[in-house]
Amino acid sequence: MAHILLNFLALCLYLNVCIGLDEGIFRVYSEDFAYILGNDTELELLAKSEHLLEFHEGPVYFPNDGEGYLLYTTQPVGEYDKPTSEPLNSIRRYDIGTGDITTFREPSVANMPNGQFRDTLGRLLTCEQGFKDRTPARISRTNLTSGEMEVLTQSRYGLPISSPNDIVVKSDGTVWFTDPSYGFLQSFRPKPKLGDFVYRLDLKAPDEGERMAVVTDSHNKPNGLAFSPDEHYLYVTDSGAIQTPGSWHPDFPHHVIRYDVVDGKRLRNKELFAVIGNNVSEGENPGIPDGIKVDQCGNIYLGTGDGVQVLNSDGDLIGKILTPTFVSNLEFGGKDGNDLFLMANPSLYRVSLNAYGAGFPLRQSCKTSPLMITDLQSDFNLNYVLYPTDRKSVV
Repeated sequence: MAHILLNFLALCLYLNVCIGLDEGIFRVYSEDFAYILGNDTELELLAKSEHLLEFHEGPVYFPNDGEGYLLYTTQPVGEYDKPTSEPLNSIRRYDIGTGDITTFREPSVANMPNGQFRDTLGRLLTCEQGFKDRTPARISRTNLTSGEMEVLTQSRYGLPISSPNDIVVKSDGTVWFTDPSYGFLQSFRPKPKLGDFVYRLDLKAPDEGERMAVVTDSHNKPNGLAFSPDEHYLYVTDSGAIQTPGSWHPDFPHHVIRYDVVDGKRLRNKELFAVIGNNVSEGENPGIPDGIKVDQCGNIYLGTGDGVQVLNSDGDLIGKILTPTFVSNLEFGGKDGNDLFLMANPSLYRVSLNAYGAGFPLRQSCKTSPLMITDLQSDFNLNYVLYPTDRKSVV
């Protein structure tokens, strides 16, 4: 999604509404978000690169004997309309304890990687977008112990998938992923033969139609996706407001959609859960939701143009973590699962929270916090900017 960031930065500079951290790193609209932050939360800069899109997509946390590491995907901007162009995306490794950055998979073999996920067996699943007619788009799975990589799917009824974007694994082992046509629109993939769909991949199903099922075809550009903690809901971000590089269509979706998950495998009752905007000093302007994560209480964390926007399970905006540049994706990690890592493109940030990622052992209390906005005001933390508690998500 490199062109999304560049489009947003251009619009930001044109409108003179870029976010400045002197406005306050955290914005609190709810007592629940005040509790999530606590009194001593800081936005910690872990790394900064001279390359604009070094920390861009696919962050996945892996534990080890130390503080663990992240595998993530870089997305340098390429001139892919030229016939001699080469793939540029790679998979990189950031060691949290040492700060060392190494290359896990070079661009020549990484196959234009985008979103990634760690399954319950600790394997890495990657959305490989493919490159032109040279290599197909596919979903791959890598055993990090043996190094063995296998292709899970690259087509449906013989028709190739387009450019898979984000991926999650449900507790039953099924793989769910989005497949927007951004690869074609960015000139590194052929014209799609399938629609901009969300798929469910069941490797155990005997029938091909069940093995690779379209669970929804109702999105313009399906992007990030995440299940609620109980897996009763699936959230999908739609970034259709960005189409071709350089375009901006605020009348197209910049939405979060929620579905009921029926019988563990079908989606019903499509609901417009939130319309995302960027709060800036000049007012509200449309924003793009990209990556999405959920904590153990069902709160939703979105990578957006002004940083991270946090919604409760009713779709109310309860808080923000402001960053100087677009946060394209994010990941819960750390030994306890309460460190939120922010992919802010040239920068990688960490925020330690009183909230825990949905995939970690249950630790989070989901009762209303006893810590009140008035308590924070009496013991003011300069990182907080306090706002009325009746703030809703922006239309």
